[in-house]
Amino acid sequence: MKKYLSNRYPDTLINQVVNQVTDHNRLLSEVAKEYGVSSRVVYQWVKSTTEPVEVKKDLITEQIASLQRQIQSLNKQLQMIA
Repeated sequence: MKKYLSNRYPDTLINQVVNQVTDHNRLLSEVAKEYGVSSRVVYQWVKSTTEPVEVKKDLITEQIASLQRQIQSLNKQLQMIA
């Protein structure tokens, strides 16, 4: 969990609720009712724990670039051995 979201609810509950909405594509209102939390609170949890798409794209782009550099390095090492 990125931020300390609530002192009223344990982090494990927050993680479970957010996971149900984001990873299992369940309706926010349905999950809120199931866990006995208001829809507004669940919305705030989901909003504050999910990264914007642009941030995810940037991270993925950085990871790809890093992996490409590793591949180049390993290819050079392989050429030296062969």
